Amino acid sequence: MADDLTQLTEGSDDEVAQKIHDTGTEQVLAAVFSGMQERFQPDRASGVDAQIQWLVSDSDEEHAYVVTVKDGTCAAESGRAESPRVTLGTDVVSFAKLMAGKAQGPQLYMTGKLKIQGDLMLAQRMTTFFAPPG
Repeated sequence: MADDLTQLTEGSDDEVAQKIHDTGTEQVLAAVFSGMQERFQPDRASGVDAQIQWLVSDSDEEHAYVVTVKDGTCAAESGRAESPRVTLGTDVVSFAKLMAGKAQGPQLYMTGKLKIQGDLMLAQRMTTFFAPPG
């Protein structure tokens, strides 16, 4: 999926959005979250026990995913967490670029394209939990 995501995120935001829609937003998100589990580096997340809520908006639809990091494991599934330690909200194009390594979290946050509620330190640290795509 890493190669596919790299190709999907080439071009303008409008072109990226069109490619994601052509592929299917749900399919793209499911593949990205599945890839997170594969790229997870347990040694980088030692001592972390947290649910991370992602809310990815696409037009007027919101796609909710929960990433659970616990006991050296990472699991991702669609849905909502009862009490996540951190909630991250963004649009599908920014999310795809972030996951492809073509956008940086702090940059998206500063421009208002990434909203973070809850544990900011965890939000910053979790970027190190995953091997880079590719």
